[in-house]
Amino acid sequence: MSGLGISRTLFYRWRKRLERYGVDGVHPRRQRGRAGRPVATPPEVERLLGIAISAAAWGCRRIAAYLARTWQVRVAPSTVQRLLRRVGLATRRARLTVLEQQAARTAGLLTDRTRRTLWRARHGHDAAAAATFLRAVVVPHFQRAGWPVRRVLTDGGPEFKGAFDVACRDLALRHTRTKPRHAWTNGFVERLQGTILQELWRVVFRRRYFTSRAGLQRALDGFMHHYNTERPHHGYRVRGRTPAALVWGVAAVQ
Repeated sequence: MSGLGISRTLFYRWRKRLERYGVDGVHPRRQRGRAGRPVATPPEVERLLGIAISAAAWGCRRIAAYLARTWQVRVAPSTVQRLLRRVGLATRRARLTVLEQQAARTAGLLTDRTRRTLWRARHGHDAAAAATFLRAVVVPHFQRAGWPVRRVLTDGGPEFKGAFDVACRDLALRHTRTKPRHAWTNGFVERLQGTILQELWRVVFRRRYFTSRAGLQRALDGFMHHYNTERPHHGYRVRGRTPAALVWGVAAVQ
């Protein structure tokens, strides 16, 4: 073996490999793997990332619930979070930043300018408008669903006085108000307002530049339809059901 420049130990090692694995067993080991085809991203992962960007305010639990109900794809929330962390989208701020960058490339949207321009004027809350909404929308809606309306709870704003009080008396409704500096008295409404802010306005203002209140109203109407009929819910009262399923008595969506 010395004439070949190898030791007796190495010779017997190679012979053992040859006997066990054949010729392939004595080929030199590759130090680096050959470049092959790039790993294809599963459709489920692409779908998950699309949802994470389009619904930037959603967390891993809500994304997982949406995938399960809409696409029948079962993914654990922890798996969703790990994937989002891997691609740099683990936080809400990171996902909103991606939306801003996409909007800047496609439409040149300026989120701050949108907000300042549209919200410079105060909201046009008005007691007459609130009374009309109560008469024409709220009470008929719940009556059609079979729910009698007996009491209305509002805050102490001026839009819920005067004509609004008159409408409550005409409809035989008891009107009560939340206590000052006790926001939790009307906690469900406060939580809904926060959801609208996080999931609608902070997302849509990074996609569009609104020039009218009609456009804002259309965006809000579309979101509320999605919120009431499609969006996954985790509250202890709804327990996975949508608000529409509760109000209209529709079977719970699993």
